[in-house]
This record gives sequence, structure tokens and C-alpha cells, in this order.
Amino acid sequence: MRWLRVGCLPLFLVAVIGCSSNKPVKVLVTKDGTPVSGAMVVLTSSDNKSSANGETGADGVAAVTPGPNKGVPPGTYKVTVTKISAPTGGPAAPGSPEAMKMMTSGGRKSELPLIYGDIGTSPLTLTVPPPEAPAKIELKSNP
Repeated sequence: MRWLRVGCLPLFLVAVIGCSSNKPVKVLVTKDGTPVSGAMVVLTSSDNKSSANGETGADGVAAVTPGPNKGVPPGTYKVTVTKISAPTGGPAAPGSPEAMKMMTSGGRKSELPLIYGDIGTSPLTLTVPPPEAPAKIELKSNP
């Protein structure tokens, strides 16, 4: 009986550990060939029921995950990429067009073409697992 308990333990561990093969997905985001730092990359499943995200570092690479210590399940995902600049400029005159723009945008603006930041307009997709690591996501200034 003891051999049964000891003998089954490795099989149990293989079954449990082997089932969680999902890993974070590394992506390299470039715009016109230059790495984009500080961008938020979001992968959304084709059924819109799950998503994963990550922020690019100085090298343009992000580790995309659905949460801490979780991996991205295999499948095809819609990709959105956003990078919002910090508010700039001084105070604007109340009621001026500049003040109204700052109020509606929070004083921030997108540093990437807006087409990439909306799931309805983004032409970007990614299949997980990607054929290479990091997966390349190429943005264009004028898509």
C-alpha cells in the first residue's frame, strides 16, 4: 500500500504541473522600427471574455499576463496598444478652447495613432504561443 502512495505521487505532480503550461507572452512593440517604451499592450480573446496586459520597458518589450503568476492561454487575440503622455503646458484661460480640450482629455494626449488603442479599429492580432519570442508588434506613424 505504501508503494501505491509513493508511486502515485509523481504521477499526480506531473498531472497537476503539466496542466498549467500557459506562460506570459513577451512582445516587442516598435513604431516605425523604434522600440516604444511606456506603452500598455492589451490582448483580448476573440470571444471578449478574457484579456491580458503588460507595459513595455525601455527596450520596447512587455511581459503580457492576465494577472500575477498567470500565463496567457493559447489562442488568437486582438491587440491594442496605447501610450498616453503626461499633462503638459501651463494653466489655460477658463472657457478657452485649450481649457475645454484639457478638461475632456485630462490634459493628456495619445503618443500613438488612435487606431491602435481601440479594440474596434485596431488591425493588430497575435496568436499565442507566438512563433518567435518576443512576438513583434509593429506600429506605423501613419497607418
